[in-house]
Amino acid sequence: GQRTVFQKLGSSRHARVLKFDVLFNSKAYSIVLKKYLHRNIFDLFKYLFLSTRAQRAVRGGKLLIANGFLSPPIVAHNRKFLMTMEIKDSKPLHVMLEKLPKEQKLRMVEQFAQTVGKMHDKGIFHGDLRLGNVLVKKNGENFDFYFLDNERTKKFNDLPMRLRIKNLVQINMNRDAFGKECLDLFFDVYFSRQTKPLDSQKIIEKTALKTDKRLKKKSLYI
Repeated sequence: GQRTVFQKLGSSRHARVLKFDVLFNSKAYSIVLKKYLHRNIFDLFKYLFLSTRAQRAVRGGKLLIANGFLSPPIVAHNRKFLMTMEIKDSKPLHVMLEKLPKEQKLRMVEQFAQTVGKMHDKGIFHGDLRLGNVLVKKNGENFDFYFLDNERTKKFNDLPMRLRIKNLVQINMNRDAFGKECLDLFFDVYFSRQTKPLDSQKIIEKTALKTDKRLKKKSLYI
């Protein structure tokens, strides 16, 4: 088919992310290409002898889909890059928190909490649950959540508490954008999705404490 010019998208310094359109059989497809760069000498060693970041991302995305969650459909991949379909009309979750009217924002947060709660209850840890790695697409009155950067996504028989809290801290880093009402709603709905007994108050306190430490550390480098 015919390809349009590459459009560079934002990414970490350890990757290059490009978007382009392909015209194939009279139909246009929007593709996102992510090329993984070596972060250090250990990455080079892993690239030569172990699974690469691109390969792990493919496995993580397939793991989510197999368990009923959403990740951008994979178009092609090799040991260096991953190509997925663009999720049309979607925006990162942190952007949606700032743009949606209050009623829709509350509904989105409730459904996001249900999704993460269900994910954790199934023993799935997302390797990087920062809100920039969650794309949100409106689906009528509901919202669909597509999870990106799945190279460290794993499934456990029993999700370790440290990983549960790590994901919750990654979400809680945007607590100002959530606001107290939405954040309280998130945790209420999240814990309602857990089928195993948990000390919810203790988890909330640990999440808040670790979030405070991360935000304080982050402010030192701004």
